[in-house]
Amino acid sequence: MKRSILFICSVLLWYSCSDDDKAIDIVTEEIEYGAVVRTLQFNNAEFNVGDPDSVFSVDIEVQDELDGDLLEAVDLMVSFVDNTPAGGDFSTTEASLGSLLPEDFGLGANGFPKITLNYSQAAMAAAVGVSLENISCSDQFLLRTVIRLTDGRSFTTGTASSIILAYETFFSSPYCYTINVVEPIDEELFTGDYVMTSIIDGPLGPTFNESGTLVSVEKASHSNTVRQVRLKHILSHPSNEQPRIYEFSIVCDQVVFRKNQLSSVIGQCTFSTSSPILLGPGEENAPANILDDSVFEVWFVEGYLGFDGRCGFGTAPSRIRFTKQ
Repeated sequence: MKRSILFICSVLLWYSCSDDDKAIDIVTEEIEYGAVVRTLQFNNAEFNVGDPDSVFSVDIEVQDELDGDLLEAVDLMVSFVDNTPAGGDFSTTEASLGSLLPEDFGLGANGFPKITLNYSQAAMAAAVGVSLENISCSDQFLLRTVIRLTDGRSFTTGTASSIILAYETFFSSPYCYTINVVEPIDEELFTGDYVMTSIIDGPLGPTFNESGTLVSVEKASHSNTVRQVRLKHILSHPSNEQPRIYEFSIVCDQVVFRKNQLSSVIGQCTFSTSSPILLGPGEENAPANILDDSVFEVWFVEGYLGFDGRCGFGTAPSRIRFTKQ
């Protein structure tokens, strides 16, 4: 675990000294006395509608204060969210997908327990008791992890700060994966050079510094419908921080911003916390036209899950537009 702590500390040293040392102390304490399911990489992030054999696959690693030696089990819970309830709402409560025991894991390159989770759409549907006929494009499965330690403690959603939850960070430990049910699209759609503009500014101004400039949108390697763009949040360090990867999915007729995306490692108004501003989807998604990708929008919120970086705005909407060049 010392390797993980040293990595985080080296990142936070950009703004260390005096009161800012508190941020390092908080992050160190959170990892030293907790446990995370670290996302190493997605192999396939979504289910294809009408394909029971499509598989969600992700490589994970378990870390605790004794480098995995405290692990008793990782419980897997799944639920179904019906986002197309016109013919009836088939949403479910959680059901068990089973538990992973220490002997189920191998030893990863970092010296921690590692495993690849592979679950088909049919397996998850069976676990929650949903007929495949009642699963439509834009519905979702939620796969939640619960780490149980031998000393009686457990860790799951609601037990970590945004710097731990956020994707594209060292830990990337959301404890819950959202699996969209999608319709595959042409891989060239919604890719290329676009001018990105802010059409609804975030609570601190345009969310990203690149507003009004040319950016490149690319297809993600782990999904047919996921797109990536590199941007810098308004609170990013001007020179010591590179643009972050932000992801959104073309889910049927909607553009869905990914959950748990970090603003910046220093994206906060006070450094007395290890919880920078988190970005995520709002209650509404932007419309998408899979026949025309010349102009599209991405709608999201800053302060996702209430992580507003101690800036005091709570949760606030932001919208950006991409115009193809």
